[in-house]
Amino acid sequence: MRTLHKHITLYIILFSLFSARVTAQTDTTTVPVKMLVYENLKNEDVLKQFEQRFAEMDELLENTVVVKGPNLALGEDALAPDAVIDSLYKEKEAWETKAFRRRTGLELAGQAYGRLDKAASLSHDDDDPYSSYFAKFQAEVGWNFFNSAFYQRNAGLAKIRYANELEHIKASKDKNKAVYEAAENLLTLEYNYYIAIVLHHELKNIDILNQAYQYTLEQDKVSNEKLLETINDKMQLEYTLAQTYDIQDVEGEPLYMLTPTVIAIDSTRLFEEVDKYNPDLRASYVEENLLNTEKKLSNYGHQMRLSPFLRASTYLRDNAAPSTNVDLGVKFTFPLYDESAPKRRALEAERQLVVEGREALGEQMKSYCRLRLDRINRINKAIRTEAFHIEQLGKFVGLRKNAYLNQPQGYNYILRLEEYNEYLKSMERMYKLMLNRTLALLDIQKTTNYNQLQSLIIETPVK
Repeated sequence: MRTLHKHITLYIILFSLFSARVTAQTDTTTVPVKMLVYENLKNEDVLKQFEQRFAEMDELLENTVVVKGPNLALGEDALAPDAVIDSLYKEKEAWETKAFRRRTGLELAGQAYGRLDKAASLSHDDDDPYSSYFAKFQAEVGWNFFNSAFYQRNAGLAKIRYANELEHIKASKDKNKAVYEAAENLLTLEYNYYIAIVLHHELKNIDILNQAYQYTLEQDKVSNEKLLETINDKMQLEYTLAQTYDIQDVEGEPLYMLTPTVIAIDSTRLFEEVDKYNPDLRASYVEENLLNTEKKLSNYGHQMRLSPFLRASTYLRDNAAPSTNVDLGVKFTFPLYDESAPKRRALEAERQLVVEGREALGEQMKSYCRLRLDRINRINKAIRTEAFHIEQLGKFVGLRKNAYLNQPQGYNYILRLEEYNEYLKSMERMYKLMLNRTLALLDIQKTTNYNQLQSLIIETPVK
């Protein structure tokens, strides 16, 4: 009676798990849903699957393909400077510079008018034909020096250069956001491909173990907990695999062994590159130079007007020949206020804010890099450990294989398949560690914006 009650309880639990699994996967067809409860299991059928799987695993391990793990070189081409954008900004700066240099300060003014006093019989002297005129034409050429390109010429050109450089840096930063996201996605896909192959073989082993545990449960040779643990492992593997690759994408692929490595980074040079290439820090230096230039251009001279001129005037008269006068003089306007001093103080205060912000940002960026370097060091240690586990498990599986084959009385098939799975799980852990380390490197590259980060890295295989 207790056995019957135990079987009923198990099947209720299995039915609930199966229902939940089907409900959870109604949106996707990535991983086909298999029945968690197998019917009409026979010992011969289960043993046949074990033997077939042992042969597959032995072949996979004997023909493992050794490859180098994906690295940041995948994103270096995309992170290179954009020649088209660079040339457009250079062209824009060249035209703005040309426009500024054409600002000679020369001005041409003129006027023409007729007098109304004669038409209205207002005062005039008929005895003096030169005392009155009925029309006047005047032309004047002046030089507005203080509003020309000759006044503070170098500062004016520098302002154009800094303004364009600042705009270029900000545009490149916005563009690189998408580039870094694409590089991260590409690296993750590359590693997930190798991980998915391992997960696929784990799942195949779990399927067979699930059948075996169910069969032994029916024979009262295993507990409910062991079967439920295997079912949970199966669902977790299917869930993880569904987020990486479809089964058909990795079916029939060989088992790849990514060469485990440890990396060392030249932190001294790295922090130098932070100052050179981080877009926010670069923009801060350019902004400081731009503010200094604007301070130079904020002076009383730009508020006043002092223009020497040459003027020619022609008068038309009724009773005399037209006459022309030529005048040489200067026009000036001196505002009775000077706002340049407070403007310069405001610009100086803004410059100091930029400097303070840059120092704080620089420390923040370096601190961020130190945290990632520390994380990479910890992952290096974990990779060493996991590489040792893989090596030892590989030797253990090989020795156990020979021992199993030399057992005349037979051996525990479940135990042997679990040993294969432990080896696969160790590979899975190491690949995930290598992925996390590569993403940490990418975070450092995002911080520095240095597309030659590989030149700062020394990578050595784990011995």
